Amino acid sequence: MASLLVVVAAVTGGQSGPPQLAGVSLGTTPQGVRSVLGPPDRQQESLGMQFWDYEQRGITLIWREGESGVHGIVASRAEAGDVEGVRVGDRAGEMRGKLGAPARVRQGGRFLDFIGASWVLSIEVRRGRVVEITLLGTAGP
Repeated sequence: MASLLVVVAAVTGGQSGPPQLAGVSLGTTPQGVRSVLGPPDRQQESLGMQFWDYEQRGITLIWREGESGVHGIVASRAEAGDVEGVRVGDRAGEMRGKLGAPARVRQGGRFLDFIGASWVLSIEVRRGRVVEITLLGTAGP
């Protein structure tokens, strides 16, 4: 199935850095993550990346080989917390009211991307509700 790509407008305002989720931001060191979230429930490695899963909280952290800080943060449950006031389970209309217009809309509105200077916040929406929030770094350290 082909993806639909619609460029809307970049809404990053005066953001000084990437948003946080559960007290963790992109670039946080393993020690910093452990001080905030504790040890992960599960660690996995694949294709030069390491994944730390906090299953009860619905958080996955992504680390790239050779980088000392978090490269990506994925929230799959409301318990993960919010990013800029948006959490899993929120209605899509509420999310748009808090984040504004996305910079990019993919797959017919299923994925909404908000772009910062060195990060992308991707919100997955199904049946009018936020089902997953992914924050990824776009530039190396």
